[in-house]
Amino acid sequence: MSFEAYLNCFEGGEESYFPTSIIEEAFAPFITRREAEFSCWVVTYDVASSADLYLNLDPDDASQCSGFTIARPPDDPRLYDALWKIVRVTSSVVYCAGECPPLVGRAETIPHLNPDMVETLGSPVVVVDGDEIRNRFEHS
Repeated sequence: MSFEAYLNCFEGGEESYFPTSIIEEAFAPFITRREAEFSCWVVTYDVASSADLYLNLDPDDASQCSGFTIARPPDDPRLYDALWKIVRVTSSVVYCAGECPPLVGRAETIPHLNPDMVETLGSPVVVVDGDEIRNRFEHS
């Protein structure tokens, strides 16, 4: 798939942060390179399946992250499982351009989302696993 997807954390409708270690845990052992200059982590699943994660680190504390952009998400279930692991333990939403609603891992996240995002992308959907994220992205 050649597009970008996004994961962002919200609290009370505003950007919020969660521990960067949650991303580390979700994508380990697939992180193959870290480019500190660009806050980019490369995740590689096999020779034909990789993606760049551009992290939105807190400028004052890199141990906190508000989310990331996924450049060229591969059609690999391990990527989508990692995204689901993150949205089910944080107040984060994952989304992409197209006909895909904002996807959250738990209902408690919905009231924290930015109202403009919900107005633009539609009503949030609670996903039950990484396969559901993958399927919704494929059909957007």
